[in-house]
Parts: sequence; C-alpha cells; structure tokens
Amino acid sequence: MAIALLTLALVGTLSFLWTIVLGYQVGSGITVGRHVLVAFFTTMILVMAHSFIMFFLIATGVELKDMEKERGWGDSFRRRTVAMKGKVFGVATLALLLVVAQFVLGGAAHTRLWWMPMWIHQVLAWVTWATCVLALWREYLVLGENNRLIEEAARRRADRTGSRES
Repeated sequence: MAIALLTLALVGTLSFLWTIVLGYQVGSGITVGRHVLVAFFTTMILVMAHSFIMFFLIATGVELKDMEKERGWGDSFRRRTVAMKGKVFGVATLALLLVVAQFVLGGAAHTRLWWMPMWIHQVLAWVTWATCVLALWREYLVLGENNRLIEEAARRRADRTGSRES
C-alpha cells in the first residue's frame, strides 16, 4: 500500500512540475485551457495522494495502538507512530493547502477576474512545488518507518503466538 501511495504522490509532484512548465509556454503553442486542465488533474492527484497518506498513517497507528493495548505491550508503538506523524503531517497539510490555493489563484491570474500579478502565481507555483517535493521526501521516509513498525508488530505477535503453542 505504501508503494502505491508514494507512486501517486510522485506522479502528482512530477505532474505539478509539468504544469509549471506548461504555464511558461502559454501563448507560444500552449493554450491556457490546456494548462488549466493539467493543473486541475494535478491538483486532484496531489490532494488525493497527501490525504490518503495521512489517513493511511492514522489507520495503521490506530491498529498498532489497539494491538499493543490488547496484548499488553506498553505504549511503544503508539509513541513511535505519533512521532512519525509529527514528521510528515505539517508539511503534507501545507502542501495540500498550497496546491489548492495555487489552483484557485492561478485561475484568478489567468482569467484576470481578480487582480493578481502573474509573477505571484509563478512564485507561488515554485514554492508549492518545493513544498510538495519536501512532503514527498518525508512521506517516503515515514512510510518506510511505518512499514518497519508494522513488521516489528507482526514479528512480536508471531513470537508470542508461537511461544503459546509450544
């Protein structure tokens, strides 16, 4: 599951870079409509990716906490999952907010319905992309750590089950 989530986030992040490149080509062979269409799908992918990753970490954390409580293992898994979430939730939430804001403000910049200089749209695009790259990197690290935690719980559970059968 972690690989699928990371792949979705990677595709979204690369698609965002493609959207930025298309934005610079508007007027020289690329229409605003194409740029907006790619931006729309990019926004959907990134919102899904970062949201799904956070929900996945919440769900596995709850499952590990319940297993730990049920088996009387203390609170080591709960403390570690809380620490992992702390490494990624802030930047992933910021990435989500920036992606949505960029899409909305981009629409304002391109349609000229609301006064906003194009350079603000461009600067925000690069800031958003850098934030998405940082979020992707932290998600990669945390999902790897989460997988190791799940494996540790499975081994501990198997060891306890195996010792009862003896």
